[in-house]
Amino acid sequence: MTDPSNALQSFHALQVEKDGRLGHQVLADIGVVPSAQERYAIDDPLMNVDRSSLTPFEVAMTEDEEGQMLQGHRFRIAYGGTCAIEESAKNFNFSLPTPEDIRFRRKVVKLANEMTDGRFGEICMTDGTEEKRIRQLAEKKVKCQEARRLLPARRVKRGLPEKQTAMATSGITA
Repeated sequence: MTDPSNALQSFHALQVEKDGRLGHQVLADIGVVPSAQERYAIDDPLMNVDRSSLTPFEVAMTEDEEGQMLQGHRFRIAYGGTCAIEESAKNFNFSLPTPEDIRFRRKVVKLANEMTDGRFGEICMTDGTEEKRIRQLAEKKVKCQEARRLLPARRVKRGLPEKQTAMATSGITA
């Protein structure tokens, strides 16, 4: 139970001294003023985005490297940036990259990062020539991987060297 003298002191501070901090605290305690979390949820339209209503550009921009939708604050940050990009494109009349291009670039950066043991961002900041070389290598490799993935299975078999094909048909293993 609360001490009546504290309640009287609080009432005196509110009525006579007009202590705004105490008044705010009292209102928050009784539920009139929303908590910081409730205010954040009210002010943040990104908290309640209907993901089924996203444009293809927004979907591509809010995916991770594996094509899965980002979650939580990572989604809110990506979606907020995407909205700013879309608005800028509209206001300054520039075209947006296609979702396919976004996904391709994401694969290139992921591969470039793997090729440099996680140092691709650092290289981008310090050595433009090396960045360009690594990016071009990664782009070539990603294009080859995508082309292979699109080939029908029988054409992939035909691509085996002669020696491997002969060994496979005769039952000999290397």
